[in-house]
Amino acid sequence: MQQTSSLMFTAFRRGLLASQHAPWTQQLAGFAASANVPDWASKLPAAWQEAAKPGSSYRRKMNVHFNVCDYDKDGVVRWNDIMQIVDNYAKIRDLKPGSPELRKCRDGHEFVFTKFWSDTGDLKGTSTEEQLVRNIVTAAANAPWKSVEEFVELTPVKICFDLVDADGDGFITVEEFKEYWTAHQLKPADMKQVFHELDVNKNGVISRQEYYEAFYNWLNTPHCDAGHKGTPNIWGIVPPK
Repeated sequence: MQQTSSLMFTAFRRGLLASQHAPWTQQLAGFAASANVPDWASKLPAAWQEAAKPGSSYRRKMNVHFNVCDYDKDGVVRWNDIMQIVDNYAKIRDLKPGSPELRKCRDGHEFVFTKFWSDTGDLKGTSTEEQLVRNIVTAAANAPWKSVEEFVELTPVKICFDLVDADGDGFITVEEFKEYWTAHQLKPADMKQVFHELDVNKNGVISRQEYYEAFYNWLNTPHCDAGHKGTPNIWGIVPPK
């Protein structure tokens, strides 16, 4: 009888432990998966939760993008930073005050800043790197676009291309690319790598379609280290393995 009771108790304990163990391991797995995920990303799809984590490849490319726009390197992008870039570009290209080219440059940057960077939607707004990551990750995770064509219609990517395509012929040359990104203080070696990534067919210029597809992939790929079509090194921003 004592042996039977002992066996029953052992079986009961095993059953109890098993019933407790399963949800506990599930809780641990859930905790591990959510570790380091910012609160604002906790309800996003799993891939974008990973993208939002500190140290992710997505954050690394956002960091480079932020740094080339944070001209004074104070950790905040303001309209003054963008205007410094515009002024640099005007000097590099010898654009005269009031010229159509300079107005195009300023107006394009103003549109992108107010729609893409500013937390108030005007020239008085600012953006920290964390705000940029949050805005971009959230937008990409909930993207209304399902194709490159829809992406082009719903984002400022056309304007971004036109800002670099100085002569408006529909292609970005090496010189145009160099002039534009020199104004952002991008290093020559980085510019060369990025241009190489964007020039998919290696004909020496970047077409609209190449630019649009690269931008689409760059924004919509949460796991960047593995690379993706057209831009395996994410415009040279994320070093290849």
